[in-house]
Amino acid sequence: MSLTTQSDVSLSEQGVGQLVAKDFRYAHIFSQFGIDFCCGGGRSLASACNKANVELSEVISELKKLERTGQKEDALNQLPLAELIDYIEAKHHSYVREKSPLLIEYSQKMVRAHGEHYAEIKPLAGWIRALVDDLTPHLMKEEQILFPAIRAMGSGETVNACFGHIGNPINAMQHEHDDAARILEKLHELTNDFQPPEHACTTWRVCYATLAEFEADLKQHIHLENNILFPKALALAN
Repeated sequence: MSLTTQSDVSLSEQGVGQLVAKDFRYAHIFSQFGIDFCCGGGRSLASACNKANVELSEVISELKKLERTGQKEDALNQLPLAELIDYIEAKHHSYVREKSPLLIEYSQKMVRAHGEHYAEIKPLAGWIRALVDDLTPHLMKEEQILFPAIRAMGSGETVNACFGHIGNPINAMQHEHDDAARILEKLHELTNDFQPPEHACTTWRVCYATLAEFEADLKQHIHLENNILFPKALALAN
């Protein structure tokens, strides 16, 4: 279906990450349509819909419904940089550290119980390990290097760091976000989008449910950094 209004055209040209930064509720719509708003946040809505193989007009229709339902202010977008970082660390970094050992434990139990009978189990455990191994040092680099620098910039301090311009570590973190997203795509393939088979045991079902929850949290985590925190930090540096 073709776009009918100037506002439709305007929406279609905006980046999906930019749209979510303006109204966090858009993230729920994008998730329903399988549109990547975190690592793929730089794509225009039209391009993102094309990649997800969904009708642009249908997505815009759902977004417009939200516009008619009242307050759209996202308090997180209004926080000072230091407070936003505190929120990311307290909510999302803590979540990764809490759930990662459980995912490893569940997947290893599945290997022991079912690894010889179902071909997807051992690769699944390997990719879960890869995701955890990627995220663990990633969190430390943010907490020990990037976030302190952004906090200092937010308070007006001059940052003299070994990494040069703040854009350098930001680019590195964004590349690592992309790596995590690719691992999640592989996990989707192996798990039929986290849908356990009928014969799945309780651990199997809990593992898939935890993976789905983990992915939802990680997408919000990456969105806050890629589409809100990092652009604001780069704007301060320019």
